[in-house]
Amino acid sequence: MSVYTLLQEEDFKAFLALYDEGELVCWKGIEAGVENTNYFVSTRHPEKGEQHFVLTIFEYVPAEQLPFFIQFMALLAHSGLPVPTPIHGLDNKPLRQLKNKPCMLQTRLAGHHAETDTLSLDQCHMIGESLARIHHIGQQADFTQSNFRGMGWIEQQINRLASLLPEDEAQLQKQQWQAISATLAGMPNLPRGLIHADLFVDNVLFHNGQISGIIDFFQSCEEWLLYDVAVTVNDWCLHHDSLELNPARTSALLNAYNAIRPFTDDERKAWPVMQRLACLRFWISRIVTYTHPEHEPDNGSDENSENVVRHFKDPAKFKKMLTLRTLTDAVLVLP
Repeated sequence: MSVYTLLQEEDFKAFLALYDEGELVCWKGIEAGVENTNYFVSTRHPEKGEQHFVLTIFEYVPAEQLPFFIQFMALLAHSGLPVPTPIHGLDNKPLRQLKNKPCMLQTRLAGHHAETDTLSLDQCHMIGESLARIHHIGQQADFTQSNFRGMGWIEQQINRLASLLPEDEAQLQKQQWQAISATLAGMPNLPRGLIHADLFVDNVLFHNGQISGIIDFFQSCEEWLLYDVAVTVNDWCLHHDSLELNPARTSALLNAYNAIRPFTDDERKAWPVMQRLACLRFWISRIVTYTHPEHEPDNGSDENSENVVRHFKDPAKFKKMLTLRTLTDAVLVLP
């Protein structure tokens, strides 16, 4: 959630005038994350008191996909999961424009991000349960949305990046893509449904030892459920000093998930290649975000601000992880 769109105090005041949520108290750019601009915003209302929100400005997500995210978040929140609630303005609409970009105000949930290096087995267990609940609820939904960064997008980017990357990296992407796509094409019965698609450690909040917030649903879509599990495992279940999977953390997450939504035999067969797909996708998306973007985000202002932050996430992490997952297929098993 690096800050690409720079806002000043008058921007926040004009934006909040479209809501009945009180007057601006303070605001701050949010450092963690990658692709959207996010700000913490606090207000004071004469009846509601002090309130805390997150303002998200969408830098890459197509505007026509945003109503789906709101509908999915509302469904999950209504089902009892700790998911932010989109705030409707005086016009009863949750979506609007700011600096000519789509944006949304949502509730800020209590809690703090866990530290990846010190994740407990209980925390891995809890996120496994929560992910399975998201998938169970998502499979019952009567609405859907395709993955705008799915298989077609990955192939498109590999072709686009071929002449931009070092030859060894371009070749590795091509070889992995050919092997992964060919294998998955032979597995037509993998369970699908609505997924989070970006359930990294920095998208979950903990408070008093429990999950208090699951945030950033702006990659959500219909996709293989197992892909979402692979994305999550690849961030939550690493050794603290390497990119290899920690067996205890991995077992805690996968067993908790399996207890709510049991894995199928097809998923067990697909697990190693799905891990590789998750690595390849995030390696590519981080290259696209930071090194060879599809387009350059417009910060909306030429002014500097102490609230503006940029947070870099190294694409090479997922390149290394992809190589490791390819070498260790035999030990990657589902319960």
